[in-house]
Amino acid sequence: MDERLDHAPCGYLSMDQNRTIRAVNATFCHLLQYEKQGVIGTSFESLLTRSSQIFFRIYFLPLINLNRHVDEMYLMMKTGSGGTLPVLLNAVVREREDESFHDCVLIPILRRKEYEQQIEQAESAYRKAQCELQRIEQELKDKKEELASLLNPGV
Repeated sequence: MDERLDHAPCGYLSMDQNRTIRAVNATFCHLLQYEKQGVIGTSFESLLTRSSQIFFRIYFLPLINLNRHVDEMYLMMKTGSGGTLPVLLNAVVREREDESFHDCVLIPILRRKEYEQQIEQAESAYRKAQCELQRIEQELKDKKEELASLLNPGV
């Protein structure tokens, strides 16, 4: 494997039509805490959590067969240490040596959840501030009307 691809900032794997892993890069092995020789020849689905296996079968297989690519599929992968790693998977069908392969890039998304939580917190704070501003504006409007009625009692 080319040195740049082997150490790309994302995991790479190539699997055949039976979803048997035929090649992986060093980044993939590092992310998932596996040895290359322990992954080559195994089923890709065996590296997925049970719920991701079901999702993979229901969505990935029809999409890749229909469109010949899949973009941004969220999957949970099992790590060598028994943990899980959320990833986004992009895949494309490539023909090599009269055989079809699914070439896949896996991008870990550990920080994404943190960013989403920060966005949710900021949106919540914005909504609270907006409600408080509307309350203050209404209060000022009421005070202005009250003051106007005191200054102009006959109107």
